[in-house]
Amino acid sequence: MKKLLAIVLAAACVLSLGIVASAANETVMGQDGHGHMAINGAPFNEDWILFDDGANIKGDAITPDQALYFHLGEVGDTRTNEILADKDVVKVKFDKGDDNVKMIKKMSIVEKKLDKGLFAGVRTNYLKIELKDDMTDSEFKLTPSVTFTAKQWIKVNNGLNGFSDYQKEAPEDTTGWAAPGDKLTFELKFYMGNVENKADQDYAAGDGGVVLKPTKNEDNEITWEDENNTIATLKFVGDDDGKYFYPKLSTKWEDADYAEYFADQDAFIFNFTGKSAGKTRIASTSRATLELYNPYYDSEEDELTVEPENVVIYEIQDDGSMLDVTASFKAIENDDGDYVFQTKTRELGVYILAEKAYTTAADVEAPAEGETVKDVPNTGLF
Repeated sequence: MKKLLAIVLAAACVLSLGIVASAANETVMGQDGHGHMAINGAPFNEDWILFDDGANIKGDAITPDQALYFHLGEVGDTRTNEILADKDVVKVKFDKGDDNVKMIKKMSIVEKKLDKGLFAGVRTNYLKIELKDDMTDSEFKLTPSVTFTAKQWIKVNNGLNGFSDYQKEAPEDTTGWAAPGDKLTFELKFYMGNVENKADQDYAAGDGGVVLKPTKNEDNEITWEDENNTIATLKFVGDDDGKYFYPKLSTKWEDADYAEYFADQDAFIFNFTGKSAGKTRIASTSRATLELYNPYYDSEEDELTVEPENVVIYEIQDDGSMLDVTASFKAIENDDGDYVFQTKTRELGVYILAEKAYTTAADVEAPAEGETVKDVPNTGLF
């Protein structure tokens, strides 16, 4: 029986492609009982942003609220990739580690076809690590690991470059085979944190991974855009404090309760997601000017589909209730010629723009059989 197979992915700050292998049984592991198993361990996200040199945020940290993918096996080694994902061949155990475990949402082995990068268009297996969101300027050390335990006899390739075969019965010559119960462990170490930007920036709706620090005693202007429009603008003069805030803006309906209230009309949500954590207060000398674009303007027809005076604006309160704040906004055409709703505020919140007053859930008629409730138009990415 072979001893423990321990393969360690060294990723201290630098998330390396190389996986150092060591084992107690020299006949399996090769010269001096050590070797290298070139599993393509450099993680990347669905946009094929590679983190092989650790350089993404703050020099060596990965931004929160995304999924990392570690490909199982060398490029082109489909056999190793299949074996490590086969539940009949290996048992998989995930460990979030000893550091900041709450920042890891989930670990799993997934079969996925990505749209970008080296494996674009190919359905293959990955170790997937989903990171939680964070709205602070802190940095977190993460040390997760995953252990594969052999349930059958697994043939180790020459040179330790993965696995080539497996079988339930012990081979006549067990040299070069991992026995049932042998383990293969990937130990990871990397850092997670938001990038810190000056507040004078442009962002896409849905973008996270950033905290903004206003420039003290100077004008600051932030804009949020979707693929077509500038959908929000914030202008203010930074105070002496210059405290950071979290600027992520989502325009997708995530709360079914709120969506249900507006099922009989077109309504739009502007959700500054840091509000629930108290991370959207603006360090300004006076109330900042917030502009939300008027979603009822049809640019193709060059007309307003709902008169501005009929639009109702709600703000979600800390207790989850919806407060009518229409009176605190005014409908204007700004200096860029855009139709917007403008207000003054010390803190960004969650706003809903509706073409009429909302209907309570009890008054909403259920859709007829086979009929679906119309999706609220999405103006950005979550």
